[in-house]
Amino acid sequence: MKIKLALLISASLISGYVSADSITVNSFATISTGVSNNNPNSITVPDDRITSLQSTQGVLTAREATANGSVVFSTLATKPFTMFVQTESGFSFTVNATPRKQQGMSLVVNNKEVKGTEDATTWEGSQNTYSALITGLISRFINNDKPQGFVFSKNTDVQLSPSVQSYFNVRPVTAWRGDKLRIIRLELTSRSSSRLELNERWFWQAGVMAVSFWPRLDAISPGGKVSAIILLRENGGEQ
Repeated sequence: MKIKLALLISASLISGYVSADSITVNSFATISTGVSNNNPNSITVPDDRITSLQSTQGVLTAREATANGSVVFSTLATKPFTMFVQTESGFSFTVNATPRKQQGMSLVVNNKEVKGTEDATTWEGSQNTYSALITGLISRFINNDKPQGFVFSKNTDVQLSPSVQSYFNVRPVTAWRGDKLRIIRLELTSRSSSRLELNERWFWQAGVMAVSFWPRLDAISPGGKVSAIILLRENGGEQ
């Protein structure tokens, strides 16, 4: 079972239209959405800058980059058209747009594969010991003190063991991504009718470096809540 903080879309065409302002996709995904042909529209990629927005010649009557890296565009089209978007980091996706008279479309596209900057690489490599890396990052995560170069991520995917699925309702809360490291917070609500002893081994799998419960508890009562903080080393990182 995968936990997903936002709607995830494969690289194939999705059916219907985006009903929310924010969506999370992998690179090369295709998004279908309605756009306004009588008001300006915008596309934003958090922690990135859109460097290219292309469509068939004449379809876009105006396009302008903003200071925060978004793009504002207008169209008078009456028939569906396609836009190709690329960002400074190399993230790219396609938007299949259906124009109609409506309020301007404001779409936030989160890159599920987003990575931290070179500063994150430097921070990860500057920790003196493996233990210091783990305890330091978990402590900063709990205190919302993001290291330089780390970015917020919508990727809260983690494989859940049968025990977790049986004992808890699980809600993904937030995640950071550095260079090789990703750290996530899941809120666990006990479904058990009896007191449960918390066990970090429930979350151990390939790539997991550390698991911590917050607040620090040894056990949880029926209906009680606790956060699981899970630190993972992503593909390409050495253990």
